[in-house]
Amino acid sequence: MSFISPFFFLFVGVVVGVNYFLPSKFRHPFLLLASFVFIGFYNIESVVALLLFSLFNFYLARFINANRFVYWLGIIINAGAILLFNYFIAGNRFTVSFINFQVDKLLLALGLSYYSLQNIAYLKEVYNQRMSPETNLSKFMFFHSFFPKIVSGPIVLPSEFIPQIGTNTISNKALISGLQLLLLGVFKKMVIADRLASGVGSIFDFHSNYSGLTVLVGAYLFSIQLYFDFSGYSDMAVGISKMLGYTIKDNFNLPFRSLSITEFWRRWHISLLSWLTTYIYFPIVFRFRQMKKFALYLGILMTFFVSMLWHGIGFTFLAYVLCHTIYLNIETLTRGMRAKLFTGYNSYVFKITCAFIVFNAFSFANLFFRASSFDVSLQLIHNLFFNFLPINFMTDFISPLAVGGHQIDEFNFILSIILFTSFILFEQRINKVAKSELFNFKYLSLVILLIVLFGVFNSGTRFIYMQF
Repeated sequence: MSFISPFFFLFVGVVVGVNYFLPSKFRHPFLLLASFVFIGFYNIESVVALLLFSLFNFYLARFINANRFVYWLGIIINAGAILLFNYFIAGNRFTVSFINFQVDKLLLALGLSYYSLQNIAYLKEVYNQRMSPETNLSKFMFFHSFFPKIVSGPIVLPSEFIPQIGTNTISNKALISGLQLLLLGVFKKMVIADRLASGVGSIFDFHSNYSGLTVLVGAYLFSIQLYFDFSGYSDMAVGISKMLGYTIKDNFNLPFRSLSITEFWRRWHISLLSWLTTYIYFPIVFRFRQMKKFALYLGILMTFFVSMLWHGIGFTFLAYVLCHTIYLNIETLTRGMRAKLFTGYNSYVFKITCAFIVFNAFSFANLFFRASSFDVSLQLIHNLFFNFLPINFMTDFISPLAVGGHQIDEFNFILSIILFTSFILFEQRINKVAKSELFNFKYLSLVILLIVLFGVFNSGTRFIYMQF
């Protein structure tokens, strides 16, 4: 069941309506059933995997009692499941078709990578006696299977979600805010991300003859596509959760306004970074705290190494991780100098320059993240530095980006640029309206109109992070 389909919106409408009128004691069992129905639409194996992992972690946690062997057994099995899922069951990660971001085989266990991270967090919290093992199996299963977040997160910690089960209330204000946020996510996906997908695909999949300028703009467009695709899904997940009476944290916070890579990672995929810093970075830094700077460098390296394993094994992902590791280590080394610069040149122009540098660094790393192979990424980088200017502006620059270069293609390309540029400029204000609990007829009318007029309905791509 696609997140962008009439059937999905019908499903959400029915579930939200029934859940709203049910007595509170029946809501979580009903949503548990609805979540299994949703997951079962992908394949029955996903339901079986979810049941098995829920049962395993539910009963294992009850026997931990500070037992190191049982604890590590649970950690290894959950971490091993992510590796097994990513590299042996779901198909080789290198067989992904980057035109439409679909893997060759159906995902055997929908959301397993996400709820395995949640399981690891749960076992660690129980082992360290920061929370008691959950005694209600249906609540624990619901924590795993809650359908708005099952596909691509956000990653929700058990201490944040489980206490809400059975105690949450649904208000009309939450319904309004959730609906407005849901439509914002649909807009981001259908009107911006999917409109950019074909142009990005033409650059990265037919790359050998394109100039460096074309590659550079293609990298920019992929960074923007990735942001609107993933944040669009996250907005939909948060919005649907609100409409069902549950609060989950936002996954993005204006990342393209970051003035450093460190700040960028505090604003991008917040739930994953929070998990990585809590369970990887801080334990490593604490373990080697006497070595000071070495502990910081090692913590950064291992955090991104684990992130690489979660995303995929290969030279492209390794290069992507190394780029960001180098960025962050350079920022650590130059912290004092940068603090003086910010004190002396804390102007509007200076901030724009910093944000532009961060965006370029992120886009450069994405040349590895998006490329289908390491050789392709090297070819793109070669063109970027040694073959920058296009020989023919229309043929080598406009046509690849506009996918055809005909007048209507050029119009659509320019329109896409206007749409995402306008959104980024006014993003903070738009987010404030979308998250407001006050009904905003003008906002809803405008978003629906833009989706109807400019949304990609027939050839939209899967959400990019569904492959992880």
